[in-house]
Amino acid sequence: MARITDASDDWSATVSLSQDEIWQARGGSFFLTTTPSPEPDDGVLLPEGSGILLSAGRNVRYRRAGPVMDTVIIREGV
Repeated sequence: MARITDASDDWSATVSLSQDEIWQARGGSFFLTTTPSPEPDDGVLLPEGSGILLSAGRNVRYRRAGPVMDTVIIREGV
């Protein structure tokens, strides 16, 4: 299980997935996108407690959503 705690208001660097993974918002909410060059308003909102299954081979970017500064995202291979 990998933990991401560096989400900011800007899109992250690309994370390339080598296996299927579940990403879950454990603290705060975040936006997630697989768009190569996302605009500021792109992405799917994942509120705290929700998760999404992402397929191997995807290139993913994320950014914080909302006022919570300490966003925690958990990545787990399946």
